[in-house]
Amino acid sequence: MTGLIDLFKEALAYPTKDYKALLIFGVVFLVANLTSVLGSWGIEINTTVIELLAIVTLILYFVTQGYILSVLKETINFSDDIPALDIFANLVDGLKLLVVEIVYYIIPTIIVLVVGWLSGTYSTVFKIVEYMGQEVTNTTVNATAMVNTVPQEYWSALFAGLLITAVVAMILYIIFGLLLEIAMCRLAKYDSIGEAINIKEVIGDIQEIGVGRYIGWYILLLIITIVLGIILGLFTAIPYVGILIGFLVIAPFIALFAARALGNLYSDAE
Repeated sequence: MTGLIDLFKEALAYPTKDYKALLIFGVVFLVANLTSVLGSWGIEINTTVIELLAIVTLILYFVTQGYILSVLKETINFSDDIPALDIFANLVDGLKLLVVEIVYYIIPTIIVLVVGWLSGTYSTVFKIVEYMGQEVTNTTVNATAMVNTVPQEYWSALFAGLLITAVVAMILYIIFGLLLEIAMCRLAKYDSIGEAINIKEVIGDIQEIGVGRYIGWYILLLIITIVLGIILGLFTAIPYVGILIGFLVIAPFIALFAARALGNLYSDAE
């Protein structure tokens, strides 16, 4: 297997192999974030335009997600080319990915909701709200006084329940987030939602990669994307031109890099 550092080096160089493709992808990013750009320039836009831009942003979000899948597919097929943007095909793929994401995140969401119920979080909240309601009915008090009138054991029970629920949520969302990354690879490879949501096969792919190797890759990816994100933030802080550079070059660069890094990891274990 190729070393992780080498996989990331190749992924960092990948977006610069075709500047034209990078800029075309950047234009999509820019248009999708036009509201933010205009706002940073101090340009006021009316409600109708904002609503239209919101629709455009939503559509282009799915286009960019679908394009990421096409990058994954090319990488998994051992191609060094940056794929051409295909608005309709990328849009369809982006919607497919949405279905996969819903499947992977609805499972931990349901479990977290059940944990919240079992830990007594919901019932405690209702008791606190009911208690405060009684206090408001009995006398006129400010918010701080209202909070202080609630018995301490209610707050202790609430914080304990929230802590348990939060810990379970964090663990589950990390696990299913890791599963989703490989599910994206399977969706790109097989062009099948069924293959992507086959958790047994996804786990099998992770075992092929190696659990330790996968976690190490994920940590390195986080570190590099944080650094790139900081660079993006510094550029967008430059008046007027900075945000253009950010959305035209840096943001699409990060997206292409991350997709290529994931594809490299997956294909290297094939």
